[in-house]
Amino acid sequence: MPYVLWAYQMKPDASHLRQEILRAEEARAPHVRALLAVRDPLRRGSFVVLRRKCGKPTCHCNEGEGHPAKYLSLKESGRTRMIYVGPGEEMAVAEGNGRYRSFREHRAAMAKLSKEVLNLINALEDALALPSPKPVAGRRSRRKEKGREST
Repeated sequence: MPYVLWAYQMKPDASHLRQEILRAEEARAPHVRALLAVRDPLRRGSFVVLRRKCGKPTCHCNEGEGHPAKYLSLKESGRTRMIYVGPGEEMAVAEGNGRYRSFREHRAAMAKLSKEVLNLINALEDALALPSPKPVAGRRSRRKEKGREST
């Protein structure tokens, strides 16, 4: 018998790691439900309100805040585009953009939890792994013995 096998001993933190994996998986469930519940279309970008001055010398905007103008800001081909949102479209664009923001937040939380679960699974694997068997003292491996015979 060339190797001595040590009795299997579970490291003390394996149980704790299993509990952490279960907690992380339970934390993912509300995010999965929220992502699957989205039915209405999403509107990418950011819904912003900019204040502009009209240029009339007697207008109130010259003395204080400007006139509000609503835009959808988004990136296309590496450039930022500002798309004017008219008064009739404001509500639909704002709601679609709100759904998009919420969707992205849940997606980011899922990615973070997935990474955490993977790290915990790797730690559990390390905790459960047996140490490599140690060779018995005074014995040569078969490979070395064959090498000696051929020379």
